[in-house]
Parts: sequence; C-alpha cells; structure tokens
Amino acid sequence: MRTILNCIAVMTPCTSTQQPRRAISVAASNKPRKASANKRNKQTHAQLLPLAFLMLGLGSACAQDKVSSTPQEPTIGAQPSNKTVSLKTINVTAQRERANATYQSGLVSSAKIHAAAKDVPQSLTVVNDKLIHDQGKDTILGALQNVPGITFEAGEGGRIGDNIRLRGFSISGDIYSDGLRDIAQYNRDTFNVDRVEVMRGSASMLFGRGSTGGIVNQVSKAPRLMTEHEINTTIGNQGFTRVTGDFNFKTGEDAAFRVNAMQTDGLGRAEKAETHRKGLALDYRWGIGTADEFMVSFYHLDYKDKPDFGFGWLASGPAPSPTAARWYGVDSDYQKDSADVISLRHTHRWADGSSQITTVRDGSYQRDLWATTSRVGLTSGQTTTLDNFGTNTLVTRASQSRAGQEHHTFIQSDHVTQTSWLGMRHQILLGTELGIERSTRYTYSNIAPKPQTNVGQPDNTPVADMRIKTWANDFNASTLGIYLQDTLSLTPHWKWIAGLRHDRFGGNYDRATGGNLNRSDSVTSYRTGLMFQPNDMSSYYVSYGTSFNSSGDLYQYDPITANTPPEQARNIELGAKWELAEGDLSVRTALARTDKYNERNTDTTQSADGTQYLLSGQRHTDALEFEIAGRLTPQWDIFGGLVLMRAVIDQAGSSDAEALKVGQNPGLTPSRQGNVWTTYKLNQRWRLGGGITASSENKPANAETSQNLAPGFVRADAMAELKIDGKNTVKLNIDNLFDTVYYTSLYRGFVVPGAARTVRATWTLRF
Repeated sequence: MRTILNCIAVMTPCTSTQQPRRAISVAASNKPRKASANKRNKQTHAQLLPLAFLMLGLGSACAQDKVSSTPQEPTIGAQPSNKTVSLKTINVTAQRERANATYQSGLVSSAKIHAAAKDVPQSLTVVNDKLIHDQGKDTILGALQNVPGITFEAGEGGRIGDNIRLRGFSISGDIYSDGLRDIAQYNRDTFNVDRVEVMRGSASMLFGRGSTGGIVNQVSKAPRLMTEHEINTTIGNQGFTRVTGDFNFKTGEDAAFRVNAMQTDGLGRAEKAETHRKGLALDYRWGIGTADEFMVSFYHLDYKDKPDFGFGWLASGPAPSPTAARWYGVDSDYQKDSADVISLRHTHRWADGSSQITTVRDGSYQRDLWATTSRVGLTSGQTTTLDNFGTNTLVTRASQSRAGQEHHTFIQSDHVTQTSWLGMRHQILLGTELGIERSTRYTYSNIAPKPQTNVGQPDNTPVADMRIKTWANDFNASTLGIYLQDTLSLTPHWKWIAGLRHDRFGGNYDRATGGNLNRSDSVTSYRTGLMFQPNDMSSYYVSYGTSFNSSGDLYQYDPITANTPPEQARNIELGAKWELAEGDLSVRTALARTDKYNERNTDTTQSADGTQYLLSGQRHTDALEFEIAGRLTPQWDIFGGLVLMRAVIDQAGSSDAEALKVGQNPGLTPSRQGNVWTTYKLNQRWRLGGGITASSENKPANAETSQNLAPGFVRADAMAELKIDGKNTVKLNIDNLFDTVYYTSLYRGFVVPGAARTVRATWTLRF
C-alpha cells in the first residue's frame, strides 16, 4: 500500500497504453487541502475507503511482472512471508475543468517556500489564471487592477514599461518572474502567466534590495503530465484581435513539453494609438515527481506599439474632454521593445522531504521609444483656462525619445528542510542569489520639432526622423545575497518565523560625459513573524520586516548619490486570514504601516563636506485592507478587496520648498481603493459575471505640493459565458460598461485616461 501511495504522490504513470483525454494527476492540483470539521473528515475517510481498495487492485494489476498471476492456495500452518514485494507505479487520473477552479490563491511561492497563503504572515493577493481568463486581462497591468493599493505611473522620468507603485512606493525594480528579479523596462503580457502574486510590505530578507512597498511575482505556466490544449481567439471593437495557444504534451512517463504562443493587435484612442505584440514560450520538463527534476525554458516577447502618453494637466486637473477621446501623437511615433529569456531549473528531493531548487536565468532586453507628450498652449496669445478651453484650443507637442538594452544573469538556489531541535519542529530555508546586471542607455539628438495642432481635430501627420542615436552610459552591477530563515512550531498552534539576509550590491556607472562613478554596499535585512493558528481554518499574525534601496537600484548614479548609503524602510503588520464555507472561501484583513525612515534628501543641504545627500527624510503609509476570494456557493464565485490608505511625508529637507512637503501626501496613494468581481453559474451552460473598480481622487508622485488631482471614479465591467459543449466555450466581456472617463496612470507633467468602453468576444477551444 505504501508503494501505491508513493506512486500517487509523485504522479508516476502506469504502463497502460490508454490515457483519458485531458487527464490530470490527482496530486497535480495546486490548491491546498482544505481542513474541515470532524464530521466532514469522517465522511471523507469513508468515501476514500472504496477508492483505496480500487487503487490497491489497480496496483496489483500493474505489478504482474513482480507477482505471479496464478492464484495460489494457502498452505495450512504456513508462516507469513517477510518478503518485500515491489509493485509497479500507477497514475490515478481525473478530469480537469476550468470551471472547477475558483479564485482562491492555492499554493504560493512568493515567500520562497511553497505554502498556503494563510501560512504567510504578510498581506498577499493572488490573481490567478481563472480570474485573468474570466476578465479577459491580456497585460500584467490589467491583471493588477484587481489589487487595491497598486497604482500606475505614466511612462516619463527616464523609464518606460510597467511603472507600478504599491502603497505609494515605487516597485518598478521589484517585479519578479518565478522568484527571480525581472527588472527590465518592458510591458509584460499574461499569455504565459499562471498567476500573479502580490506581497505587500518590506521583504528584502527574501528578495534583496528594494521591496519597500512590496513585490509582484509572475508565476509562469509549467508543463504537466497530461496532453491537453487550449486555443483562445478574441475579437473586439477598435480593431482588437488576440489569439493565444496553450499546448501541453505528455512526452514520457515523467516528462512533458508545453508551448504557449500569442499574437495581439489593437487600436487605442481615436483608433490611432496601437499595440502589436507577439510572444512565444517553450518549456520542457522531465523527471517530474522524481528525485531529480529539470526544466528548461525559453521566453520571447516583442511589441511594436504606437504609444499613448496622454495629455497635460490643466487647471489642477485633467484637461476636459475631448482630450480623453483623442490621441495627439503623430503617426511616426513608436515603441519597439523585446525580451528574450532562457532559464534552467533543477529540483532535487530527498527521501526525508527536503528539497533544493536551483535556477539559472539569462535574459536580453531591447527598448526603443519615440513618443509624443501633448499639452495645451497659448491660444491667440492668451493662457488657456477652463473658461476658454474648446475644440479650437491650441495643442503643443514635444518628444520623448530614448533607447536602451539590458542583459541580466541570475543564479538562485533555495534549500528547504525540516528537522526537530529542542523538542520543536523547524522548517529551514537556506538560500543564495548571484546576479550580474548590465544596462546600456542611449539618447537621441537632432529631434525634429512636432507641429502644433488643436484639441478638436488633431493632426497626426508623421514627422521625418532625422535623429542621431548616441551612447549615454553603461551600468554594470553585481549582487551576492545569502539568506537564512527558520519557521519554528512553538506549539501545535503557534509558529514563529525569523530570518536574515546579507547582500552585497556593487555598481559601476560609466558615462559619456562626467566620467566613471562606482559604489558598493553591504546590507543585512531582517524578517520575523508570529502566527497563531487555533485550527486549520484560521490564522492570526503579527510581522516585521526591513528593506533597503541602494543609490544604484535603477542603474544610475550622480556624483552625490554615488557617495550616499542606502535608504532603509520597515513594515509592521497585524493581520488575520480565514478559510470559510468549508474551505472554499478565503477572507483576510490586515493593518499595516510601511515606513521609509531615512529617505534621501536632494535639496541644497547636504553632508558637512557636501559629498553626499543626507538620509534625513521620512515618509510612511498606513493601510487597512480587506480581501475575499473563492466560492460562496457551488455556483457563485467572488474576488474583491478594499484598502484605506493614509500616506504622509513626515520629514523633508531644510529648504523652504522642501519644508512645504511635510504633512503632504507623497502621491499615487489614494485614500480609498476597492474592487469586486463575481460570477454566477445559472446552469450547466450559462455563467454571468461582472464587477466594479473604484478609487478616490489621486495625485502624481513626486509632486507633493502640486494641486494637480485626478478625480475619483467608479468603473463597471460585465461578462457572459456560454458553454457550447465539452470543448467549446464563448465569452463576452464588456469593460467600462458605462464608458466612464477616468484616469489611472499619472505623472507630474501629464495624465493618461483609462480605456473607453471595450467589447470583446472570446472563443475558447479545449481538446
């Protein structure tokens, strides 16, 4: 019997030649086992008894080469044999349907140890594949709209790609893919994403530099021991088309190959801004469930967009419509980016349950941008105001133009084991990370001016490209991190987590003008948490963690930052997590304070010798969060969250301008954010759903004394799905159902409106 149970655990297939279509091993589900009341446990055990006898019989059938098939008569008086009989391994399969999944998080990996979310003493939100599919989200930024506390910064200030803030702190350098840093500047797609995990609060003990507000971890799709395929074809208004293919092949008893591919084309505002994306992911995994498992992966993404940089502020707010419905760039604008990543992962498992996962990743990234920023100008020699604003108002345009390339190599190894010391159970995490990051940036000169136009009828005539591309700088950085964490089971209901990490980060900045700058820092980070789990359905915790931001986090120095030590931050959190509805519904709440207590001051007051910035600034964000995810009834799924935030600058520089910032909101931290998405299964064929996303007024970051505010908004979405048969499903998504004008991407100079009403129909074929 032990052999059979071991077979099930490692998902080793039987030698039977017949495999059920779209079959999946019972042990392959990533959803943690839900505990329930004693009554339910007894019922479950009773239900499993017939299955156990069935598996025993199947195991015997698969073991005929080890056990004689000829019936033997028992010998009277014979003694029992002590001979060990080996049985062939078997594979127990069952149908997998997307409809059987819920919006619950399942097992998560952001804490470096695969565990249920309730076992992580920190705020954690998971946007999984089912939610992404139901909502039709095709970008990581779209998926993150489900996460209260996240805001988006428009692409200015030298950066392009996904610019994200969490609890008001920039996490553009805290984006991860399968636990490894994904810091490159590009726009990420969801075609190869199984789930997106957002962990809030300082976490440098786990991830190294950064993570003041938290981290975003993309978990990629991985090959599974089955053969099943899925194709999604989407068409929509504004010329939108998207085709994704997910093809999973079982190639051996413990091997599988998976291919994910994507092509997306669409038009933006005024059918002028455009997106054209292509992606391909290849993954081969072998030794699945054995002592040594390997996976090699290749990922490619490129896009050739006509970017939308929005419109400038007017009278302390977004300029009135029709600027929200018009695109004021020119047809020669472009954003051409690409990412090519190769990864190799090895997992070794010991018989005592210990494991070690080692990953090597090498990525090359290219980016090139020529975009337009637009704002109102002088009309008939008069300053434009709300009173004289109209369709004939003059619009002036400028260029955003830059390019770069990056090459990142990371090696990370995590060893997890369990042991008993001093009568207590310990789960030990020991890890190391080595990173080599190289970044080259270019500037453009001789940029032709873009002609003026007007609000009502923008002229999008292309501009001749006479630019000259020039090398600007190189930044070469290296990271070495070593970390250790212990989870102690103090009693059956109390756990204590304690960990520390030491990082050495060094950077060399070579500039076209100004010479070479370099700096190295060694920093130790801490994390601790106490959890009380009175039963399997609830968890209460308090946690504390630190983080640091070095001067070269985002690949640049100036003569003063090169001499300035890292900033420091901490996160203190009190929270509770519950599993309700017999484990089908997850609910959590948390009260947290994230405090950057020695922020760099860049005003005229510096250190005594004037060689470095003072680390005398301080700011904090208080957050109260609520979240729900899962199934209320067998037909009713729900995902939602609410956050109340209060962000304040506590200390600033000594100049008059800096003093005015004290007591102000640092920006991109609205006081209230919330969302809810729910679906209801009417019958075996029809499912309806919808939701709302809401935010209070918001202001751009790093504009503390500015009066510019984006108004609060409530946006509604809807969905209807028809299951035609076991293979075919059609789904209709209407985003921004009431065509609300709202703004989510903000910068000091301009604001980008959210998408207008979009209608998209998706045909899903599974076979």
